[in-house]
Amino acid sequence: MMYFAAVVTIMATTLVFVLFASGAEEQREFLRGYGWEVTIKAVEKADVIIPKPFDRVYENYNELQLKAGLDLRPYMGMRGVRYTYIVENYPRDVGEDVRANVICIDGKPVAGDIMTVSLQGFMHSLNFSDAEE
Repeated sequence: MMYFAAVVTIMATTLVFVLFASGAEEQREFLRGYGWEVTIKAVEKADVIIPKPFDRVYENYNELQLKAGLDLRPYMGMRGVRYTYIVENYPRDVGEDVRANVICIDGKPVAGDIMTVSLQGFMHSLNFSDAEE
């Protein structure tokens, strides 16, 4: 019986470590703060570099961030990681998975967006109200 308890304790500790050490829970909490519920595990992870200065694409992307009360300008020239999750509570059916991106610098969520990947898709700020427009 003690062996079983030790194995369960080790497994639980490992699971907690993986979730918290990877920052997944912090990223999901960040998204929950905007009203989004997402999958437990990221479906994609990619390294990013926030350009300095911003090009036209990042100027437009930062407009989305400003709308959500965020700003990428303090992170110009920095390396980060983009995590992508599947949104589980998008308020309408759009015929494909809706994704939530979170950009982290030094493990801290600093930006993000909600989007689809099809050519007829969309991208909007993290604000839940943008999904209802």
